[in-house]
Amino acid sequence: MSAVLIALLADQLCRLSIYMATADTTTIRVPTQTRDRLKILAARRGESASEVVAKLVSAADEEAMLTEAAAGFERLACNPETLSAYRAESREIESAFDAPTPEW
Repeated sequence: MSAVLIALLADQLCRLSIYMATADTTTIRVPTQTRDRLKILAARRGESASEVVAKLVSAADEEAMLTEAAAGFERLACNPETLSAYRAESREIESAFDAPTPEW
């Protein structure tokens, strides 16, 4: 068999497994280079491509939320009036708990 035919058959087998997956999955279009890199990454991790994508999306979402939270705290720290109100509220909350709030 030629290398091209083998590659075509392998691609069809890959697509078949995607289309036969459970109803709660979908197909996404990515550049061929990205697909190939995903396959390599999945093999290296010993996971399916689907698991790798799910973990990468989750990590990116978590990073975005932490970045947004950090930006919010930076804005808070730059506004003396808001910072004073935050500290007053923090002292009030701290009086009921043992855990301190961050200093800004």
